[in-house]
Amino acid sequence: MIPLARKRFLALLFSALVAGAPREARAGERARTEPRDTSAAGGILSRAAARFSWPDWARHGGGARDDEPAGAAADPDTEWKNLEPCYGCAIDSIVVTGNEHTKEIVILREMATKQGAVLDERLIRRDSAYLHGLGYFAEVSMAAEQRGAGRCRLRVSIVERPAVFMRVPYPVVNYDFQRGLSYGATWKIKNFRGLGEDLALSGLTRKDREEGVSFSWSDPWFLGRRAPFRFDTYGYRRLGDPADVDEEYLKQLVGTSGGFGLPLTQSLVKQLWLKTNLSFERRKTKLTLADASGDYSGQFYFQNFVSVGAELEYDSRDNRIAPFNGMFHRIRVRRFSSVSGPEQRYVFYGLSDYFYVPTGEYRSFILGVDGDIREGDTPTYLDMKLGGVRDIRGFRDDELRGTVKLVATLQYRARLVGTRVFRIPKIGKFDFTMNWVAFIDNGALMDDIRDAGGERFYSTGGLGVEIISPFRDLIRLEMATDGKNSPAFYMTAGTDF
Repeated sequence: MIPLARKRFLALLFSALVAGAPREARAGERARTEPRDTSAAGGILSRAAARFSWPDWARHGGGARDDEPAGAAADPDTEWKNLEPCYGCAIDSIVVTGNEHTKEIVILREMATKQGAVLDERLIRRDSAYLHGLGYFAEVSMAAEQRGAGRCRLRVSIVERPAVFMRVPYPVVNYDFQRGLSYGATWKIKNFRGLGEDLALSGLTRKDREEGVSFSWSDPWFLGRRAPFRFDTYGYRRLGDPADVDEEYLKQLVGTSGGFGLPLTQSLVKQLWLKTNLSFERRKTKLTLADASGDYSGQFYFQNFVSVGAELEYDSRDNRIAPFNGMFHRIRVRRFSSVSGPEQRYVFYGLSDYFYVPTGEYRSFILGVDGDIREGDTPTYLDMKLGGVRDIRGFRDDELRGTVKLVATLQYRARLVGTRVFRIPKIGKFDFTMNWVAFIDNGALMDDIRDAGGERFYSTGGLGVEIISPFRDLIRLEMATDGKNSPAFYMTAGTDF
């Protein structure tokens, strides 16, 4: 007899295939033409979202105009209706206004709508969501005007987020019911030099347990080319020792890494990338190894590691922060080799698939499947666990470990508030958006992928909210439970150990 948990997992995977079957173009058309899903399941959830959401202005979003009181929101449908007379016209020019800090090329290069092409409603809606999802702008609006028979001019108006939110250090607090409270500070300069680059320096500590610091620089268009580059340097230190004196663990780590991406397609709507990375790490670890006489004992060792990785990535999401439409797929492999100290070699494999199926305006089902495999001379401190803010939320079993992890997530996301824009005197416009989510997580751990048929899959569920604002691109507040223990609470600002 198949255990009940496995039945739920198989049912979830079947739902994934059904939800992911429609073509993305059709999903995009439903998002534009059907404000509410008419299917049985989608209709129930859509009506529930409408009933328990705030008023229509909160669900549909919009931005405050200069002549409106702070916090007022405009109906986004008005903007699209104003564009309707120009759909199908050739674009003879694109004019960008409001960009006091951001270079015009940064905005134009991220738009699928190009000069000389035909004005297309689908691309305009995508560009508006995508530009706002860059995290640099409080408002993005578009308008078109006739320039003659079959020709038009497109105007892109933006309001940049205030510099005080883009360059000033701010505190960071994360909470995980398993690992406890972590806190620190981050100094992130977003849109550095107005070229879409990001600089970040952060430090986090978990009292009496661990602490870490990192610096990163990323450029989505390295040397003016559509080729993202990223550089990171980081450090970690464990403050306390495990209760088990024989346990292997990582005591200290310092490292640096660099990554580079190459586009395999010219399309900005359906992007295909090949990404590579190279890193060097120096570790101090406690390992249990055999000595010359064959006896096993645990002691500290210094090791230097070199790792090389590659990723194949497909991305058609409408934005990077909180998507409502599109797909994301990634296949990754990374090999670690010690070049000094005890010899160890191991490989990490990974697969991620996410489907965003819209059920109406700012409402979407999200199906995610993740798989991770670690093989080779993997030290036991790199064995994976279940539970935490990034996989089976609400689950806890410290004794459960493995080198193979399979996780599936089904989530419903709906707009609760926003986008609301407030004018702060002497600072600028502050934007605020909130989504609510409901989710079911399911997953298992094992030592061999061939054991998947006989392993137990664990299920949890919960609710949460997502806050999008200039302070952090996305702050998640979630509550989850496995039905046995007390509810588990999570708060994360996008940074963890």
